[in-house]
Amino acid sequence: MKKTTFILIAAAAAALASCSENERPQRSLATGEMADQEFADFTTMESDSGRVKWILEAPVARIYTSRKLLVTDTPRIRFYDENGEVSSVLTADKGEYNQVSHDLTALGNVVITTSEGYTLETESLVYLRELGEIHSEDFVTVTRGDDILTGYGFTGYPELKNVDIKRDVRAFLRDDDGLVDEEVRGERERDGGPR
Repeated sequence: MKKTTFILIAAAAAALASCSENERPQRSLATGEMADQEFADFTTMESDSGRVKWILEAPVARIYTSRKLLVTDTPRIRFYDENGEVSSVLTADKGEYNQVSHDLTALGNVVITTSEGYTLETESLVYLRELGEIHSEDFVTVTRGDDILTGYGFTGYPELKNVDIKRDVRAFLRDDDGLVDEEVRGERERDGGPR
């Protein structure tokens, strides 16, 4: 039977009851709600059957108890493979951790880089713990070396090995002689096909 562990580690914590007016945690911009707790130099991790799945680090984290939500500034999340090796690293402007579903949401300037040399860039991304997948409805760019894949809507895994872009997909693939995409377009034009 699998056992999931969620551990919170914080170097500094400030409870609302002990904060002065100048030290009170920030309000949520979306709701105006005051955070119940604020942490500095925050680290948390999730493991499954003793195997670390991811580690999140952030300079600031806030807990909103009524919404069961942890909100972080400039999070850095390391995802691990079955061998305990880092498979990818995610950075973003903001992060959210749902304490009920254990899903992670990254918002603003989201970038994932993998140990295999892939990079994904988008504006928002959700990691669904139950499926182990990442999803986005925004415009995404996936690059590896000179190869570029773009489009809207994305489903895949944090290591970016299996990538599914939903619509308006464009691929710019380079070979030794140049852009394959341009060569294919040129062939179509010569054959009288669509331009």
